[in-house]
Amino acid sequence: MTLATSTLRCSYYLVLILSLGRPGIAFPAETVPASKEAAGAVSDAAKATKAEWLAKPPGAEPAAHAKSSAGAKQTAEAKATPAAAAPASKPTEPAVVPEGECPENPEPAPNWPRADTYKGMPFQPGEEARYVLKYGLVKVHVGYGFLRVQPPTKHTMPVAKKNGTVISEPRWHRVFTAEAYTGDWYKMIFAGHDKMQAFSRPWDFGVTKFYMSQDEEKPFVRRYHAEKWLDFDHVTCKVHERTVDHKKKREKTEEHFLQPTADDALGALFKLRTFDWQLNKTERILVYTSEKNWWLEATPIAVETVKTEVGKHRAYKLTVKTYLGKELQQRGKLFVWIAADHPNHPMLRVEGEVTFGSIYLELDRFTPGAA
Repeated sequence: MTLATSTLRCSYYLVLILSLGRPGIAFPAETVPASKEAAGAVSDAAKATKAEWLAKPPGAEPAAHAKSSAGAKQTAEAKATPAAAAPASKPTEPAVVPEGECPENPEPAPNWPRADTYKGMPFQPGEEARYVLKYGLVKVHVGYGFLRVQPPTKHTMPVAKKNGTVISEPRWHRVFTAEAYTGDWYKMIFAGHDKMQAFSRPWDFGVTKFYMSQDEEKPFVRRYHAEKWLDFDHVTCKVHERTVDHKKKREKTEEHFLQPTADDALGALFKLRTFDWQLNKTERILVYTSEKNWWLEATPIAVETVKTEVGKHRAYKLTVKTYLGKELQQRGKLFVWIAADHPNHPMLRVEGEVTFGSIYLELDRFTPGAA
């Protein structure tokens, strides 16, 4: 996605917190070796360095997601911690591989029944959250955004390798959608109506299918209307991408490297609601966007009372950072508030500075789903 290329792409705010910059930081340049043996050593060292940086970016060590016992001593903040998900559905620290490499014998994808697709999750099919979208230091109201949860959907995907051949079978998926649009009052500055849909594996949030539609226009500037389809193959570590620019009538297909089990930006938003947050304990999510695999780090720094149109709730204030290797991607601070005392733990508010200015989202309508 090109989220940082326009100064007024407010319609991306809903996923912008996970795509603050277009990751493109290079790893250190390799020196020219004096022999073939030295070349091999340098190459191996470079691969190890890349793998190390991807696996352990700056910040806290990977957090263990162990379920706390009922009899454990709890502070007032801990009592407000979001309810734990079902053990089989809890987020886990993903394994990573060196850039460009892929496991020869990956673990087969489990075959969960439909009834377990959303089991234990704080979000259920039918959920809809509406957000007010504001831009700039004066918080100009520019439009609305929606996050929605759809019923379980069966999708055929690569699930394993057998005798070197990739086997594809249908699996039940969670399906998340996002939609954002600017209001008529803002169309003289920018008009946009964008949609996204993500198919997410229920056992690890790994993305298998993603769709995005962008329909945007600024005065005296050519209208931009494009669609993008991405298919994710976690068995062979590949992303197959097809983009259609309807205005220019151009179609492009590409292939990129995928870290196995990587989430997409939209699925990661929902994943933030599933952690057992503890103050100053960093949680990480491996994400794929913009042709890159990178890390999201979220650390709860306070428990605050947040008042929105859906009520007053105690919430964890998360400081959010994004890394490619050891390089911090965003330019400013970004904060997300996740409700702690609401049974569905929705995202209540987002505030921060990004590459094109100040952003502000606030929940103003919420309809819970049904199991």
